[in-house]
Amino acid sequence: MISDITSNPNIELLQPQVYENIAIIPLKTERNYIDILTLKKGLELGLVNVKECDTSQVNTIIVKNNAITPLILIDGEEIIGGDQNRIVNSTILIDAGSKMKIPVSCSEKNRWAFKSEFKQSEYMANYNTRRAKEYASRVSNSYQDVIWSSIDCLEVENDYASPTSAMEESYKNIKATQNEIIKQFKIMDGQTGVLIMVDGEIKGFELFLNSGIYRDFHEKIIKSYLIDSKIKNNMFAVNIEAAREVISHAFDCSSKKRATKELKQHTLLKMMTALEHCTFLKTI
Repeated sequence: MISDITSNPNIELLQPQVYENIAIIPLKTERNYIDILTLKKGLELGLVNVKECDTSQVNTIIVKNNAITPLILIDGEEIIGGDQNRIVNSTILIDAGSKMKIPVSCSEKNRWAFKSEFKQSEYMANYNTRRAKEYASRVSNSYQDVIWSSIDCLEVENDYASPTSAMEESYKNIKATQNEIIKQFKIMDGQTGVLIMVDGEIKGFELFLNSGIYRDFHEKIIKSYLIDSKIKNNMFAVNIEAAREVISHAFDCSSKKRATKELKQHTLLKMMTALEHCTFLKTI
């Protein structure tokens, strides 16, 4: 049985890595479950099929896991192709040898026509889009417009317009800058998560109970924060104890199901009971 990530995760904070006004703290958990398949590996090995529904639906796709191990889909990861690009709405575990209808959101507003078989994007939804999506989901069952609005804002900010308002194309427009920065942040042995700081402020952290899964998402996660950050020469001292306190209170808040004074500027997102992934982002 896969353990609940919120249950006594024993998180180790590794040596911070700093570049300009961006800092990361690699995270490492004591437990490390390995028999979980990511969408990236599943598609590469031909063990996973992603299809439109028989009667195509914007907010639903079908994923079949033909592997002998469970398949994990991560909240915010993007799948491109099909009738339009989509992002996964929440972290989901699909049993071995089974298929499931997956709730998704459109990340390409101006296309509804078959383009290619589905494949995984090299990106996941950026920090602001995920944050806005989660906030909207708490007050409404529909947050598609919020996602489209976030993509529109990103295009305006970067003076770029994708022909189909595709999130992936907007990200690729600033790919060169991102890739240069990503090189500065090395993945560490056994790393299962990361905490991100911008201008000395903790923006959020992502944590998995599996270093293999984290490895598949390391660059995507960091890119998702970089996309919304202005890079400048403004290095700062990393406050390890502040980071440790935020993580500690995040899990304390999750287990007690209540807010704490220390978390008044943050919100806990996607603490997935019986799954392997959690996200903690600063509130809007």
